[in-house]
Amino acid sequence: MEDVAGGKRKLIDAALRLAAARRSFAGLGLRELAREAGLNPNTFYRHFRDMEDLALSAVAEVGNELRPMLRAVRWAVAQDSPGEVATRACDAFFAYADAHPGAFFVGVCGSTGPQPALREAVRQVLADIAAEMAEDIERLALCPGLSRPIIDDLCGYVVSYLFHLSTDYLEDNAKGRRLRIQQSRQLISWLLRGAAEQQRAQDQPAPVPAPARKRKPTERRPH
Repeated sequence: MEDVAGGKRKLIDAALRLAAARRSFAGLGLRELAREAGLNPNTFYRHFRDMEDLALSAVAEVGNELRPMLRAVRWAVAQDSPGEVATRACDAFFAYADAHPGAFFVGVCGSTGPQPALREAVRQVLADIAAEMAEDIERLALCPGLSRPIIDDLCGYVVSYLFHLSTDYLEDNAKGRRLRIQQSRQLISWLLRGAAEQQRAQDQPAPVPAPARKRKPTERRPH
């Protein structure tokens, strides 16, 4: 009898390989997937209800791997080079995308696709990554001048930007990939500066209005 766990693994891996080769998960057929996995097409339904169910499993796997990896990078770099945490985490994100291209094509495709459950799953993974990033920034005191609401917004912007850039990065050549990483680092630097400026503006006390000047009574001239 076929190993159920092994069959599920083969199907997920086959789907990710095909998504990477096609640069898309949309339109992936069951027979094509089963052929790539080396399984009978009917085997698919032992493991998944449909293609969306498979995509949900793939997205969950990526989240479960990517989140602790990024957190480990942040904490490790913060011990010796706290000023490099943002850029090193950015580099680690793209390195992961480079090693798992199919997962990112599935995720980006699913984030704008017609399946609401898949869109929500992708949004939740991104929200979890952003929340952990914000928590680490606060706990490691990487941006001591920023309030938590501003940190939350900043992390949300960064994670969303990197995620949606990932497929463009994967489709580019080596020179283009290096350029996109540099641009991402620069954007993060600009966002940090902008957040710091916003925080300073919020922390400044409101100007006290000057007291109104009293008008002198108009003197009447004698007739």
